[in-house]
Amino acid sequence: MTSNVLERLRNESAPYHDRVEANPYASAIMAGTIELNEYKKYLEMFYGFIAPLEQRAAQSGVLSASGYDLQDRRKTPMLEADLAKLGQSRDQLNSIPLCTELPDVSTPEKLLGCFYVIEGSTMGGQMITKKLSRVLPISTEAGLAYFNAYGEESRTRWGAYRELLTAAGQDEASVDEIVRSAVETFALLERWFDRSMQS
Repeated sequence: MTSNVLERLRNESAPYHDRVEANPYASAIMAGTIELNEYKKYLEMFYGFIAPLEQRAAQSGVLSASGYDLQDRRKTPMLEADLAKLGQSRDQLNSIPLCTELPDVSTPEKLLGCFYVIEGSTMGGQMITKKLSRVLPISTEAGLAYFNAYGEESRTRWGAYRELLTAAGQDEASVDEIVRSAVETFALLERWFDRSMQS
């Protein structure tokens, strides 16, 4: 019997997910102590990982087979809009360091496992949006596009993504590939955050 892909994703990626969320910026958001310049830096870190990742996915040749609608779910424009609201010029945006150590998205299973990390964060983004709007001069209309990615549609969008994962995880080999990709993505994101905070 094929193991449940959603259950395995949740259980096997949990330690990596927890470590990513334990970074100083995320901790400051939860504590209500983050400052505007720190928030801007945090968005830049996400941009440095997500922009090249979405570009890699767009060029992968497996989007159609995966069922993932990248065009409809792109986070790069949201990050660009937030950074622009925070005073970032186009030249400054273009100078943000971009991650070169990215997840492998060369198969539908790997792509879906990778974007489990990105799409899953939209659920937590709702709570983060509320916390940030209380302590910083930003709103869902100005500066919170990324964390408020799908707004009231977050749960529906996440449900649709879970259905994609379930459909792709029809045999043990596919489930293994999806889970490995998600774990790899969390690990690479954590490494990227660590490097970005040291630079």
